[in-house]
Amino acid sequence: METINGLLDFLKQVVITTLSQLFWLLGLLFVFGFLLYIFARLTRITYVKSVGQKLDIIVTGWIGTPVHELGHLIFCLIFWHKVTGVKLYSPNAEDRTLGYVNHSYNPNSTYQKIGNFFIGAGPIIFGALVLYAIMYYLMPNSSAIFSGVKVEGSAFIREVRSDIGGFFITLWGAAKTTLGNLLRAENFSDFRFWIFLYLAISISSHMQLSPSDIKGAGGGLLALILLFLVVNLIILGIEAIGLSAHFGSWWNYVKLEHYSMSINRCLGNFGALFAFATIISGLNFAVSYILLTIYNLVKGKGLINPVW
Repeated sequence: METINGLLDFLKQVVITTLSQLFWLLGLLFVFGFLLYIFARLTRITYVKSVGQKLDIIVTGWIGTPVHELGHLIFCLIFWHKVTGVKLYSPNAEDRTLGYVNHSYNPNSTYQKIGNFFIGAGPIIFGALVLYAIMYYLMPNSSAIFSGVKVEGSAFIREVRSDIGGFFITLWGAAKTTLGNLLRAENFSDFRFWIFLYLAISISSHMQLSPSDIKGAGGGLLALILLFLVVNLIILGIEAIGLSAHFGSWWNYVKLEHYSMSINRCLGNFGALFAFATIISGLNFAVSYILLTIYNLVKGKGLINPVW
């Protein structure tokens, strides 16, 4: 009976560890993906009810859409999917798409199945990295913003182990810190700031996932869950039967504590970048709404309702 109880406790630990890791991985993507979608939708409606959506597509789409599609394409290549068609920027009035990446994969390959998740979520992941790069090269006070991003990343790591309320408090703090560093008076006189702001708005406003992106990511979710489950099963199993002692100091890099901390650190850093993208997208909506509402009032069309 003790053996059975021990086995059940072991399996319980494996499942709880896996669910905890997946909860925060998927939670970050869901929360920020949802916020990016909301801001993008509000901005689109604001344009439609004032100057028309075509202007939004022209102003931001020619940069944001290729970055979005490259997010899909890069992960297609990483996970060995066969790319059957690519249009980085090709607005289609009939189906209202701005670009696409068509691909196929071997359904018998677990690696390629897992790739579906990252291909679907690619625009958020790649878009965040591109934002980080242009911030590094263009922002006059990039060092201050980088420091803020690192602090936010550390805070997100702590909140991964805490509660969801603390997570949103951290997000609010990140928004204030980021906007404070971005909107410094000295930045407004530097042309690099305006280039960065335009590129950042264009990219972040097209990072949101489409329904087909979400469906594609869902196709790889089960394989991803199984991967985490197997890895945790192996690591915890080796520790449970005492084999970890045979690996010497090398085991310190593989054991669950180090492995989980690496995941949390990665989640924290990406969480900070996702938060940064969300803040920029929200700023884009706020500025667009104010300017286009003024335009509407001048034209005698009244206030814009961006919700419906």
